[in-house]
Amino acid sequence: MELLPKAMIVGVYAAVPPTAVAPPVTEERINRIWAEVAPRQGYRQLQIAPDGSSAQFLGRTGDDGVSIQLPVIQVRTAIGLTQEKAADEVQVVLKAVAKHLGLTEFFNLGIKHIYHAPVADRDARSFVQLRLLGKDEPSLDRLLRGGDFWTGLKLGLSAPDGSFYLLTLEPWLADNQAIFVDLDAQFPGVANLDDVRDRAREAHEYAQTAVKEYLDIAEQTL
Repeated sequence: MELLPKAMIVGVYAAVPPTAVAPPVTEERINRIWAEVAPRQGYRQLQIAPDGSSAQFLGRTGDDGVSIQLPVIQVRTAIGLTQEKAADEVQVVLKAVAKHLGLTEFFNLGIKHIYHAPVADRDARSFVQLRLLGKDEPSLDRLLRGGDFWTGLKLGLSAPDGSFYLLTLEPWLADNQAIFVDLDAQFPGVANLDDVRDRAREAHEYAQTAVKEYLDIAEQTL
């Protein structure tokens, strides 16, 4: 089963210097960030809080944008060409934000990958319910209330290095021909913005090997 990369969301906590004599986020600094990244990333709208303490950059779609609301910085991007190219661009944006806001310490990097996996028989709800969960409709009767329903699978994975993956597989509600795959990778502790590309690649490789193989095995039982 093919996993089609659709979007990536990268978030990180930034440590505000305790000795700062002025707020790290100001309207002037936000405008500098915007001037540097908006032309390259194709952002179309800048929204700044009335007090200048936070901002949103909005792109062509809801999957493209930046949220600056310290201590959290988040960058969203649709996957255009490749996952690797998207990760590179996210890293560029994060570094621009850090540079203009004078931020040097970061923690708890999180990287979410979104994929769509087309189902051979074009019935993702049945695929998830019967092939992944092994549940027929009568066995779910106690949970149902007479309306339409769907099921999903959620799996948490922790690694010795402290990283944590949360995998969600469910029918794509906008189009029942595909499975919605959400892989949320969390890396607690000190974060380095130079590691965004590599961490994103690690999670992507997990999806394209382990997750794909799991779905392939399920698909072969059809």
